[in-house]
Amino acid sequence: MLGNTPARWGLVTRSLHWLIAAMILVQLPLGFLMVDAYDAWQAGHGDPALVMKLSRAHNTNGFLILILVMLRLSWRLGNPSPALPGALVAWQRFVARATHVALYALLFIFPLSGWAALSAWTGDFPIYFFGWDNVFRIVPQAAPGSPFTSDLFGEIHESCWKAGAAILLLHISAALWHEYIRHDGALSRMWRG
Repeated sequence: MLGNTPARWGLVTRSLHWLIAAMILVQLPLGFLMVDAYDAWQAGHGDPALVMKLSRAHNTNGFLILILVMLRLSWRLGNPSPALPGALVAWQRFVARATHVALYALLFIFPLSGWAALSAWTGDFPIYFFGWDNVFRIVPQAAPGSPFTSDLFGEIHESCWKAGAAILLLHISAALWHEYIRHDGALSRMWRG
């Protein structure tokens, strides 16, 4: 079954969920490796070719995540979401919904802030997506005195992974709690449908 039902997540939703999760598991360490390689290059003992390879991979994966998140949100808006487990009290329902909204927001803000950081950067560093080496800038390069600098967007980008780690920990903990303590099948529905 491709679509969701009131009781189950469909194949499209489940596939997008786990694909995006896997891509994030690749993206975060890739970002740290890219920054370390760039810092080493700037310090005079790094390999600029490695920086470019890591940057291309990180940029491309970030754009793919953004595209998949847009597809997932579009799909979710057009398909019913299964009901939350019935035994949840009002505050638990609120936290569940707020967590999902926060995750979607971060999945948009995270790649967009990275794209904006590269766009505002005044250096000559291209923005990559697969073989396209000159992705358009979503913000202009920062003019002298502008508050909208690459550093500002970089700080937003960095804050996203910190906030995302906390929210993701809550999300995973809740899924495990539902599955193994409450035994209400919330995780199984996302895993097997």
